[in-house]
Amino acid sequence: MLDSQIRTVSLDYEVDIDRLGLVVNKFDKRKGYVATHSLDNWPSLGTPPVVSVVPDLKEQREAVHVKQPLLMYAPTSIQAQRMREIRRRLS
Repeated sequence: MLDSQIRTVSLDYEVDIDRLGLVVNKFDKRKGYVATHSLDNWPSLGTPPVVSVVPDLKEQREAVHVKQPLLMYAPTSIQAQRMREIRRRLS
């Protein structure tokens, strides 16, 4: 579904969209079967690869609440580490 949406936007707006990878943001396996089943299936897509899975933890919500970038609010958090990992993988 996501792939077809990207293709549609690309055709509608006549732009090329590079797909460098998927980032699963705010993932929480406690949210049920659909979330965990989807996460299990995304890597099998192959292209684009799943670059990172960013868990749903309190630091991200708190940073949004105080209107600060996550890397400034909680630079040592798991989410901040994953953001740095994404940057390294896509560089």
